[in-house]
Amino acid sequence: MVWRKLVPQPRWLPRAAILYPQRVVVICFAIVMLLMFVIGAREVWKEDERALAERQHSLALRALGVGAVFATERQRLEFLRDSATEHYALLADAAVAAATAAEDPALDRAYAARNDPVWTLSAGPGVAPVIGVGEKELEGLSGFARRDDDLRDDLRVARALSPLLGLLARQDRVHLNVLFISANGLYVVYPEQDRALVPALVRRFDAMPYYRSMLPDRTEGDEPRWISNYTQFGDGQLISTLSIPIHAGSRSGAQSSTTFRGVIAVDVAQTRLQGLLNEGNAPDDTVYLMGRDGAFVSASQGAVASGQRWPAGVPGDWRDVPPTRLFEDRAGALRHGAYTLVYQQAANGNWVLFEAISPRQRFDAMLARMSPVLLAVWLLLPLLLWVTLFVVTHLFDHYLALGEKLQELAEYDPLTGLANRRHFQLLFEQETERRLRHRHPLALMMVDIDFFKRVNDKWGHASGDRVLAGMATLMREQLRTIDVPARLGGEEFAVLLPGATLADAVLAAERLRVAIEGFAVTPAPDAAAAARAERDGRIHFTISIGVVEAGPRDGTTLDVLLANADRRLYAAKASGRNRTVSTDDAMATGA
Repeated sequence: MVWRKLVPQPRWLPRAAILYPQRVVVICFAIVMLLMFVIGAREVWKEDERALAERQHSLALRALGVGAVFATERQRLEFLRDSATEHYALLADAAVAAATAAEDPALDRAYAARNDPVWTLSAGPGVAPVIGVGEKELEGLSGFARRDDDLRDDLRVARALSPLLGLLARQDRVHLNVLFISANGLYVVYPEQDRALVPALVRRFDAMPYYRSMLPDRTEGDEPRWISNYTQFGDGQLISTLSIPIHAGSRSGAQSSTTFRGVIAVDVAQTRLQGLLNEGNAPDDTVYLMGRDGAFVSASQGAVASGQRWPAGVPGDWRDVPPTRLFEDRAGALRHGAYTLVYQQAANGNWVLFEAISPRQRFDAMLARMSPVLLAVWLLLPLLLWVTLFVVTHLFDHYLALGEKLQELAEYDPLTGLANRRHFQLLFEQETERRLRHRHPLALMMVDIDFFKRVNDKWGHASGDRVLAGMATLMREQLRTIDVPARLGGEEFAVLLPGATLADAVLAAERLRVAIEGFAVTPAPDAAAAARAERDGRIHFTISIGVVEAGPRDGTTLDVLLANADRRLYAAKASGRNRTVSTDDAMATGA
């Protein structure tokens, strides 16, 4: 095969080792396993560091389980958050808004009773209702504000979320509560609570970290947050809660802005975390789960106390060791005094699992495993592993170089060196995320060479390729370094202008158009002599441009923006070419 000829020759290994790296890996590890089997058949390896490594491995497995719990709950919350956001987006659509304006007696009754101390909206048979309180009951609660303009939308979204919340509560019994809290003074909760406690429950929501920490003045973005170890409302049980904020457009605010609409939260029973931490533990082993702030989340031997923080209750004297020390590395062992602390990060570094090993535990482990060993075996193991690493790394570097070349071919147009449509789509998605996150403007222009077919017919296709390449060069010179020019196909180009308004984009388009108007390309050697005799013997051409800005008016998706820009581009061509069109009004007037 051709790729084998491109594989470099190492200095001291046979070339076959590079051509067949899988075989080398298998052989090396087979030797390692054989040596370990021979040694293990004679006697058990006994060493203190080995025992610590096994404990570390056990912690790593439990960390995977804890991380899976966190990831699962996060995915569920993000699904519910996205469902709510989509509902709000649909309700903001004019056509949907007109459809939802139809008669809805249940919603009308709930809206009419919005100032009652407690009012409800049925979400259907077998599901929890939407429960709200009056404006008077919201007085003094900084996390809630009654917005009558948004209340109907909030009621519709809460009613749509109720079956999903109920499904989650019934699907997984480890959830003590699943709830949606709207900043407009209403909520849905599973299991249902005593309605006599509704005002007190709303006041508790206002004071709870899983709600207050999501308020716009406390945090930015839509990331979920885990709140550990607090007393459950009513029964005093210790629980942990994962919550996520909902931001969506508001009928009472600007169309382009988003408003904090509420929080979706799930309570997780301590028994679930304790079961993961206690898996495979010896009776005298205690594994702790702690957050970055030093607050204990759970422990394998019984629930931790409310408000318990590092190092309270941990065997040994760790007062001189800050909790941040355990987060400096992903995993490790820390000796302090007579005790050894083994720790392992979990849930993307949000938590750390650790256990304090006493001198007696370490002695018992060594006594059970200690025995003489052959030093040569362990000297050989690093050598074998190094050979494996060398082979795999050598081959990987080679494939990486090829992969980079293939990636370049896949993302850029080979003639002009500009981004192709596929890469342009990816860059647009990245800039759109940045635009939404930082609320920066984003503009786009479509550029087309006027009468390009005449250039090919008159000068030949080789000269046409020179025109395209020259066009790309001039675009790079005239545009900003952050702008992204791309060739979509033929003589059609597009430019993404991050941070540019429509007016900025028009100025950039005009600057490019004027530069092209005064630009000329030397034809290819095979160009017709008659064509070379005209004018100065060079190819002069002009461009037409359509400009749009991402937003409610021109659209937010790439397909819509390209379609609108393309429409204005063809309006520019229809009105005489060599011009820029940035509004549909200009199209209508023929300007």
